[in-house]
Amino acid sequence: MMVAYGVPGYLLVKLKVLGEDSIKAFAKFLLYVCQPALSLYTLSSVDATPTLIRDLWIFFFVTLVGQVAIIFLYFFIFRKKMKLDFAHRVCAVAGACGNVGFFGVPLLENLIPGVPEVRVYSAAFSIAMNLLGWTLGLLLMTGDRKYIKLKAVFINPSVIAFAVSFTLFALRFKFPPQPAEYIETLGRMSTVVCMTILGMRLATKKLTSIFSNYRIYVAAASKLILSPIVIGAIFSLLPLNQELKTSAFILACCPAATMIQGLAETHGGDGRTAADIVLSTSLMCIFTIPLMWTLYNFLFLA
Repeated sequence: MMVAYGVPGYLLVKLKVLGEDSIKAFAKFLLYVCQPALSLYTLSSVDATPTLIRDLWIFFFVTLVGQVAIIFLYFFIFRKKMKLDFAHRVCAVAGACGNVGFFGVPLLENLIPGVPEVRVYSAAFSIAMNLLGWTLGLLLMTGDRKYIKLKAVFINPSVIAFAVSFTLFALRFKFPPQPAEYIETLGRMSTVVCMTILGMRLATKKLTSIFSNYRIYVAAASKLILSPIVIGAIFSLLPLNQELKTSAFILACCPAATMIQGLAETHGGDGRTAADIVLSTSLMCIFTIPLMWTLYNFLFLA
């Protein structure tokens, strides 16, 4: 169903009702409206407890370590190619950073029903990913330290939205019913808008040009298979509750983050490869998420 949300966007561009320039407008709406609303919704929809706040910080640090481990594992395997090929550098980062917000929240709500607390873990995972993307990610993709700016790391829409949301969450502030419904609606729209953008981008591409690049499959294997295995293995060793461990695994199964494409395009990285990885993993996850979820149930939840 989530992938089906991309069909209208695909058709609108293919039928030339909308032009390719419209993608930027949708992307800005997603970044500056839907993403902050999603952060507010996920954190305001549950009650803050000392245990949940503790678990959030643990989740943040462990997922950060896990993503770094995946990047270094990729670097260890392809270190020679990464020195010469910047496309492999993008693959290394995209193979660790996933679309844990727009894609992750509805997955958590459907695969772990009746436990609203799991939604907040997506926000912690997202912040870990953002901090990694704006530092080690940029360094790898561009090979230049000049693009790493502390101001950009901490002053961007994702981090600001999380800071505000977490403050309200910690203070146990609750919005009145109507504003809460308004925020929830905008937040839930993020999945639809995100997939609409992907559909629009897909309409501007030739599938043969995407799937004829072997690097795409390497990045997809890293993101959709290696990432959940590594994250799942790390969390399985820790004395944490099962919902937290399962949430980490589910979020690790998400396709590559659209943030990677934005960073690559705006900072001199290989934007084309980044865009192809985001599109291809978003399509491939139709098959890999059910496969990985089945394996996880057999190994850990049976």
